[in-house]
Amino acid sequence: MDKELDIKKNRELKGWSQSFLAEKVGVSLRTIQNYEAGGKIPKSKYAIFHMMFREDGNTAQNLNVSQPQEIFKTKSGNIIDELPSGKFLLTIPLVPHKAQATYISEHEDADYVSDLTKVSFVVDKVPQGKYMAFEIKNDSMNDATLDRPPSRDAILHGDIVLGRELQKPLWRDKLRINGINGYPYWIIVHQKGIFCKQIVKHKVEQGVIWCHSLNNSPEFESDFPLKLNECYQLFNIIKKQI
Repeated sequence: MDKELDIKKNRELKGWSQSFLAEKVGVSLRTIQNYEAGGKIPKSKYAIFHMMFREDGNTAQNLNVSQPQEIFKTKSGNIIDELPSGKFLLTIPLVPHKAQATYISEHEDADYVSDLTKVSFVVDKVPQGKYMAFEIKNDSMNDATLDRPPSRDAILHGDIVLGRELQKPLWRDKLRINGINGYPYWIIVHQKGIFCKQIVKHKVEQGVIWCHSLNNSPEFESDFPLKLNECYQLFNIIKKQI
């Protein structure tokens, strides 16, 4: 690490949170945490960090960097920071992949959920509904091949995704899985595990969804059905941390 670019030290001297710095630099919270832990910093980010941290009297105000203007909590428990840019910082509980089995059994325990590690996402508008974040456990949604890197749609092992819960009464209607306003990718909290999949078919009368992997490896190739009465929660994947 560049000793002159000690991100954690300089950030703390400025009195900035990791989430706040991430939003201003244009990266995810996880990326800032990685930089502070000694991860490699791309050259494209060096100039940004040096400008923000330089010791020539510049302040958050004259660098056009300021702390959130307002912090509030929604009925669903989402913590929202209103940012000067007009966007919002959404802070929600994270289910790491090592805690997935526990989450399946404890997902209705409000105290357990509130004690989970928190992560933040920058969103364009005040979120409505219940949101959770999930760490992806495998590469079933990695569409890379020997000749092609992962696409923008790919969701890789270790990625953190933001999900908005679809309440159970709405499961009786056709899921919005196609079209411009559809949500093809989902987090499915099921009796046997937490799946990150594309839902390609919903048979409403039978109460069955069909799950598809983007990875065409033999271990992930076949689509498979899940009964909705064996599912605890469904989350539309809204975005992922980069």
